[in-house]
Amino acid sequence: MTFGRRRRPDDWSTSHARARAALSDRLDGVLEPGEASWLDEHLAECVDCRRAAEAYEAQRLQLRAGRDHAPLPPRDLWARTAAAIEHESRFRDHRARSGGGIGRRPLAISSALVAALVVTVVVGTLISSQLPPGGGHATPNPSGVTTAAGSAGSTTAQSAVPGATPIVVAQRVDYVKKGQDGLYRVTRLDVRSVCPKASNSCDTAAPTPAQEPGVQLTTTPQTVFGNPDRTQLIVVNEADQTQAASISVVPLPSSTPDASPPPSESSAPTSSGEASPTPSEPSPTPSETSSATPSIAPTESVGSSGPPPSIPVTPSSTPGGPVEIAENVVLVGQSAAYSTNGDWFAFTARPADGSAGPDIYVWKVGDPAARAVTSDHRSSFGSWVDETMAVGSSVVETPRSNGQEPDRASVSFLIDPVTGRQLPLPQTGRTWLPSVDPSGQRAVYWTGSLRLKADAPVYLPKAGRLVIGDWSPAAAAASDEPASTPLSGDQSAARHETTIAAGQLDDWDARWESTGRKLAVWIADPENPHLGVLSLYAVDPFDGRIDLKKPLLDKTPATAGFSISDGKLVWAEPAADGSGTGGRILVLAWTDQGAGTVETVPDQVLVIR
Repeated sequence: MTFGRRRRPDDWSTSHARARAALSDRLDGVLEPGEASWLDEHLAECVDCRRAAEAYEAQRLQLRAGRDHAPLPPRDLWARTAAAIEHESRFRDHRARSGGGIGRRPLAISSALVAALVVTVVVGTLISSQLPPGGGHATPNPSGVTTAAGSAGSTTAQSAVPGATPIVVAQRVDYVKKGQDGLYRVTRLDVRSVCPKASNSCDTAAPTPAQEPGVQLTTTPQTVFGNPDRTQLIVVNEADQTQAASISVVPLPSSTPDASPPPSESSAPTSSGEASPTPSEPSPTPSETSSATPSIAPTESVGSSGPPPSIPVTPSSTPGGPVEIAENVVLVGQSAAYSTNGDWFAFTARPADGSAGPDIYVWKVGDPAARAVTSDHRSSFGSWVDETMAVGSSVVETPRSNGQEPDRASVSFLIDPVTGRQLPLPQTGRTWLPSVDPSGQRAVYWTGSLRLKADAPVYLPKAGRLVIGDWSPAAAAASDEPASTPLSGDQSAARHETTIAAGQLDDWDARWESTGRKLAVWIADPENPHLGVLSLYAVDPFDGRIDLKKPLLDKTPATAGFSISDGKLVWAEPAADGSGTGGRILVLAWTDQGAGTVETVPDQVLVIR
């Protein structure tokens, strides 16, 4: 009796190959103590193998969860069956015309009878399955709901072959719509199904009609943000003849399970199959944890200097109405966001009169006003690293001779929103406005030089690249010494950077799905900063890499401001007049069964980010 040869540790081509094999063996049984000890030590040092281990475990859990779901029949069975019958019929007709012989005619006639019988049975079954309970005729699409193949309330006879089967989803979308009276109202839409890839129409109307929760905005909004629970809004108002520049908090009523009213022509969405991302696995919602209680001590700013913040943040409010948390301010950039647990809101702002540059502000939910955590007038908020820490960037200027403009580079730092303390991140190199993924392993950021905007004290990219690169999770333990020099050596190679865009960008916005499995990037148009193009990318679950050559949504026109959450991406199609207000809302939703889109009818809309 012979036994299989056991591989020696030095038999492997690389330690990574040995680790992958050990990870696979560990899923099936228990490793030997020596091998298990070696694997733990290797995983502690190797980021790629750690990601592989997490991916193996996630796949195992997904396969186990699949045992609880009954298998679903394939979609569009009738469409494929009808096409096959039609093809076979043409083949038989061709043989008959080419002189198949007397002896073959009975067989051909019998085949035709069988095909006719099959068609009769299938069509009869299909019609009976579409009849409502108790008989009668199938109800067509509700009035006001249009698809790519027809218009609202159309009575045109349907094609003999049904459209694609919609993909069932369960998503709620909130957005702001301007009414005919000129007022802005919050509109809510329940999306229950979307049209899949390469479909001109669906068999049924995908969404539920829009309904208004009764929230009317008393000002003209420029930008709107929503907290994770969608219980409140942050409304940014731009100054005009009727209002001063301000930032307000608007409460939202809680959602109710009441049935939706009948569809209306002004609010019902339409199905569309233009976008077709690759389906992804269902993603669990991350658990929420409470953040630390804010301190009432004065803000401490390590490594920064300058006069006190020049933006007044005296709050004002109307009982039961909006609460103004900052006034006479202008929002800078697109990166403002709630923390993942919804306890904090961070943003970049500057005085509306242009007297100073930008600073980072934070607002604790429930506090009367936002407060500045930087005072150098050259800092901007990047993203939340976790529920209790944010990351920002500041501009470092190096004087040049002959009266030329100074060289401007960037350094990033962590911010404690409770105390305002800053922790420099010297190991992150030249990173400007990093958007860190939920795992803390990757980030989207600008690497290159910066310039001062000609008509406002705002810093913008000058020459460089917008990239996806590795992010150091150990950066939180960096020393308190200011970062006077960036990361030495080849930063691009050290961080495995992949270029998204290069050159001179005026603005951009990069946001991750809370699971880290999707990344959406919006890049502003150089001629109109209110408009741009939106792309969606899938993140490889094994190594965290992103294939920019295979986007799930490729440079689709969109206004500034979009929303990405578990299972959906929401954006606004630019209006025909080229203004910052959208012309319609589009939703791209995905499940483990597939992905597709749905859209509203044309209207003046604004995405709630």
